[in-house]
Amino acid sequence: VEGRQILAASFASEKFAHRAPADQVVVRAFIGGALQPKLVGLPDADLGQLAHGELASLLRITGPPKWTDVAKWPGSMPQYHVGHLARVARIEARVAALPGLELAGNAYRGVGIPQCIHSGQSAAERIAALCARI
Repeated sequence: VEGRQILAASFASEKFAHRAPADQVVVRAFIGGALQPKLVGLPDADLGQLAHGELASLLRITGPPKWTDVAKWPGSMPQYHVGHLARVARIEARVAALPGLELAGNAYRGVGIPQCIHSGQSAAERIAALCARI
C-alpha cells in the first residue's frame, strides 16, 4: 500500500541495547516476501543500497551506513494473505475437537518473538487446564 520496496524494519539496537554504541542504531530491513519475491535475487550490494535508500527516505537518514550485511532467507517467514485469520479459525475449530492436541508457532497469529511466545504459552496453559481436569 505504501509503495515501498521494504516489507518492514526492525530496530535491533532498541530491542537489544548492547548491539550498538549509544550514538548508533542497528536497523534490519526486510525485503522480498510474497509480494516482491524477485527482489531477493538482486546482488547483495544492490539489496544493501535498496535498504539504505528506503530507510533514508523513511527516517531522514543523511549519511551512509557504517556497516551493511545481507542475509537471504527466501521462503523462511509465513506470508499472511487475505483470509488468513478465517483459515486459522477453521483450523482451531477442528483442533478443538481433538482434546490434548494444541498448535503453536508463527504460522497462526504473528511471526514476531512476542507473538510466538504467547502462542506457546497459550497452548501450554490449555494443556495444563486439560491435565488438571483429568
